[in-house]
Amino acid sequence: MNSDERFGLLFDLSKDAVAEIEIVDGDPIVRAINPAFIEVFGYEREAIHGESLNDFIVPEHRVEEASSFDERTAQGETNWATVTRLTATGRREFLYRSVPFDHEGSERALAIYTDVTDEKRQQRHHEVLHRVLRHNLRNDLATVLAATGEILAATDDEAIRGEAERIRAAVDDLEELSHAAGQVQTLLGDGTPTHRPVDIAETLRRLARRFRREHPVAIETDLPKALSVQADRRLEVALGALVENAVEHGGPRTRSARTTTDGGSAVVHLELVEQGREAVVRIRDNGPGIPEYERAAVFDDQPISQLSHGSGLGLWLAKWVIEGYGGRLDYERRGGTTIVAARLPLAEE
Repeated sequence: MNSDERFGLLFDLSKDAVAEIEIVDGDPIVRAINPAFIEVFGYEREAIHGESLNDFIVPEHRVEEASSFDERTAQGETNWATVTRLTATGRREFLYRSVPFDHEGSERALAIYTDVTDEKRQQRHHEVLHRVLRHNLRNDLATVLAATGEILAATDDEAIRGEAERIRAAVDDLEELSHAAGQVQTLLGDGTPTHRPVDIAETLRRLARRFRREHPVAIETDLPKALSVQADRRLEVALGALVENAVEHGGPRTRSARTTTDGGSAVVHLELVEQGREAVVRIRDNGPGIPEYERAAVFDDQPISQLSHGSGLGLWLAKWVIEGYGGRLDYERRGGTTIVAARLPLAEE
């Protein structure tokens, strides 16, 4: 099979709608379409061949935008954008890419359309729900907190004061949840990771120094001088969430330090090793471990039934960010020790 035959096979078997176009006097004239294009847009080859692609699939309010894409294609430049197009089932959103090429002296291109309508709608639904819920939550929590303060100021009854303090503690937990949810939304809504070299050894050293200052817990490290992975600024936040989870849940709190259930000192150990083409971060603590329902959902992709307000979001954030880099998050419970391992691709030299 020669290269032309392989190209034709890929063209025909692609699940994305693809049209081969020729730019003639600024118009994208259709020279070929694949079966997926026929299924998505509803036009047979005979009906659309030799015609301007824009006349069939571009909405009226998008004609100027489509013409600007065609100008770039005519100049040999690629296009990459989210566009709205008319299909056999109505308007849909697509990730549009054009790949220009020369064919016997004519200016041609492949116009590739990947349907992202459902993903975009789901993203918008999540954004709206997130913003509305966080806004209402903040307002209601402020009201509850103010009322609790009034109760505490107005009574000396120890039973009533105890209940008011319970309310205040619950408000603090909800405020922490709202902040964590906002952080997740900000980081994950920040676009595609840029994947540049990041020194993960130095990142872990910074985290160790920070948590030693902020928490009365021993943090030990076993780190190389330097080791770079493909990541971006979100890596420190993701690893910080894992370290914080180990610190917060490494044992019950005492007045001066954390201790484990057997009375020993709580210790968090950060280890970084290179394995093949991966950097492996192991975060160990001697606490009771992550609750089974939470562990199964995050690490084993089991159905989500319930989440702890603190560690739950932190673990999910770390999982999503690390997987966004092409990495993986693992969990192991061994000999009274909890080990969470983050595997990340090494940076290219």
